[in-house]
Amino acid sequence: MQEIKKDSLDEHLTQKDIVQLLLHNAQHMVTREELKSDIKELKDDLKHDILNVEDKISKIEASLKQDVSKVETSLKQDISKVETSLKQDISKVETSLKQDISKVETSLKQDISKVEIALKQDISKVEIALKQDISKVEASLKQDISKVETSLKQDISKIEDRLSKVSDKFDKVQWLIVATLLTVVFKDYLIAYFQ
Repeated sequence: MQEIKKDSLDEHLTQKDIVQLLLHNAQHMVTREELKSDIKELKDDLKHDILNVEDKISKIEASLKQDVSKVETSLKQDISKVETSLKQDISKVETSLKQDISKVETSLKQDISKVEIALKQDISKVEIALKQDISKVEASLKQDISKVETSLKQDISKIEDRLSKVSDKFDKVQWLIVATLLTVVFKDYLIAYFQ
């Protein structure tokens, strides 16, 4: 067509050229009609494909919803089972801990009772030992006091013997003074002996 236009610019159109030009235009028109028809078919096919795709998408969505629902139900059941299992385990642990605590309390009470009995026995032994020691000290003190008394009696007897010899020389007042002095002397002697 471009060649014909170029030629038509240079020369006058012949009848043959006009016929060719008309044929060419007619062919071109037929091609446009075919193209329109093809485009329409393509549009129809595209609409059909889109409808098919939308239908498939709708089915996939429904299937996905069912799958999600099944998964949710399964997860809820699994969670419920886990919760039940955990509650049972916690209950068992609590029961076991209570039993262990009870055993420990019982054992501690028994140990405390044993310690109390042992302490009472030890205290009783200490009391007996102290009583024995005190008894020994008392006996020893009594012996020492007896010895002191015996010694004092002997000393007093000697002093009395001497005083009886000297009594003629002293009057009663002097005797009282001597007796007082002797009492003071013996008192200091006893105190010094026990210290």
